[in-house]
Amino acid sequence: MKETLLIEFAVENGKNTTISIPDPRSDVSKADVVTAAEEIVAKKAVLSAENPVSAFKRAYVRTIQETELE
Repeated sequence: MKETLLIEFAVENGKNTTISIPDPRSDVSKADVVTAAEEIVAKKAVLSAENPVSAFKRAYVRTIQETELE
C-alpha cells in the first residue's frame, strides 16, 4: 500500500492548497502535523500562486492499495 500525508492550508488569496508528503512516518500524529503547519504559516514558508499560506485547515493520510492484474 502507498501512503501519502496531505496537509491542507488556506491561502491569503482566499483559495486552498495542499502539501503532499509520500511515505510518512507510521507514528505521525495530528499534533506533529499541527506544530509543523503552524511554523510553516508563521514563517510564510509556502507560497501558492505567489501568496503565502495563512492557516492550517486539516491533515489526513491517503492510502492507496494497488493490485496488479494477472
